[in-house]
Amino acid sequence: MSRFLSKGDKRMQGTSKKGLLTDRETIMVEESKESRARMLAELSLEEKVGQLFAFYLNGEEELPRARKAAGEWKAGGIFLDMGILHNPRQVYELTAELQACALEEGSGIPLFLSADLVAGAGCKLRDGGAVHFPKNRAVGEVGDAKLAYESGRITAEESLAIGVNFNYSPVVDVNNNPLNPVIGTHSFGEDPERVARMGEAVIAGYQDNGMVATAKHFPGHGDTQVDSHYALPVLPFDRGRLDRFELAPFRAAIQAGVDAVMVGHIAVPSLDPSQLPASLSYPITTGLLREELGFRGLIVTDGMSMKGITAQFSQAEACVMAVLAGADILLVCPASTEEGQAMIDRVTEAVRQGEISMERLEASVERILDKKAKYGLTRENFRQPAFDPVKLEREDNQKAADELARRALSASNAFTVPSKEEAPASPVTLIWDRQVDFFAARLRGRAEIRREHKLDSFAELPGFLAQCEAEEGSWLFALTHNKPIPADVLAALDRFAAARPGKVQLVHFGSPYDLAHLSHVPALLLYDRAPSLQKAAADYWEGIR
Repeated sequence: MSRFLSKGDKRMQGTSKKGLLTDRETIMVEESKESRARMLAELSLEEKVGQLFAFYLNGEEELPRARKAAGEWKAGGIFLDMGILHNPRQVYELTAELQACALEEGSGIPLFLSADLVAGAGCKLRDGGAVHFPKNRAVGEVGDAKLAYESGRITAEESLAIGVNFNYSPVVDVNNNPLNPVIGTHSFGEDPERVARMGEAVIAGYQDNGMVATAKHFPGHGDTQVDSHYALPVLPFDRGRLDRFELAPFRAAIQAGVDAVMVGHIAVPSLDPSQLPASLSYPITTGLLREELGFRGLIVTDGMSMKGITAQFSQAEACVMAVLAGADILLVCPASTEEGQAMIDRVTEAVRQGEISMERLEASVERILDKKAKYGLTRENFRQPAFDPVKLEREDNQKAADELARRALSASNAFTVPSKEEAPASPVTLIWDRQVDFFAARLRGRAEIRREHKLDSFAELPGFLAQCEAEEGSWLFALTHNKPIPADVLAALDRFAAARPGKVQLVHFGSPYDLAHLSHVPALLLYDRAPSLQKAAADYWEGIR
């Protein structure tokens, strides 16, 4: 029973329900184990190897390879990246096609269809159509476990409605490093206890409602200054610090029953002196995560095409190393069909030659089949439901996102909003990033705007400010970035404000760490550019609290 729900809530009868099994349930569990043992024995080597792979799909041009992966390569999963996610009906039709391919041409076992829906089912849909929640930093600032659970519940229900059953979320990295170039507002914050508590709530929200959750990026990517997409970060801390800080939210997630953990491409010399990425390290993946922390679920690698891996190894070679380290699911992104085939062939050959033992391979396949059975992804139980748009972007679900946004909004540096009486005499020049068009549109008619200028991105700001040195009046800037904005950009804004005391303000849809560079700019902090946060900011300006 989830501790984030009231006793009378019917939604509590989800997959994370705990307690003693009845005699009938015990019999069903044993029968299910026997069934999966028979299935494992019936799978060919190629089918067993295929179950380990989750192939990236990031655009229509990659669809033929995805079909081949689900069919001929017998893949166990497909990861849907932003380039293939347009709108709910399109995603539903895509997932239905891929499942049919796996069932009719592939292994006959339904696919894990995964995505990185860290801020709701709508956060990666190009055309919208599902709820887009504020990112984790905003959720962490609110600190309400019940509301965090609701965000997970709604995300799970909407994701399943479009065919996505496995979420590579939540991020439970503790981001205390202002210079971290990649985690930023994906993290619930800089306090391990709060990150753990919010992570537990979101995990329960996903899994109670039928979607696999993934705690990432083990053993912790928060206190790094290198992005593992481009190089190999190193965590230089001793074991005591790791236990107190980085590992704390992962321990909590494991104790809460999370079904998957993603291991990052991060070197940790105190855990493995070889400085292999954690994803390829037996001492970290098996020794620490599997054995010491007692994790019994699915271990997923981060994307194997990231430079944290490919700067040293080919994806094919890294796949073998990851399996030997203890990974169950290999998240791979081949540049071509030939490279994809090479990865499958390399792991298959490693088993044939005894480099990877059959026992090691089958241990992962058995875990995969167990989790697929838990979530109804078996030949016998899987049925693709009809597409039902009524389940998406419901008004009551959108209200949960709006409530999170309103409560996350915080004022700092004495940000002031003109009263309705003052506004006509205080027109402002509005400068905004195109990614917060929604905010600018809602502000029109609510604020007295003298003139406007839209930037293509924050990077254009210093050049624009240089052209405005002689201009007077009041200025309102609306900027966004999902990573830290470079210090030189913020310094240019601060100099501009210093020359106009009391005349420059910022609505910041980004990292709280950016505000340390702004001693002369009162700022309204939103953490993220989710539509609900843009709406909350416009409402705040109008005086709606």
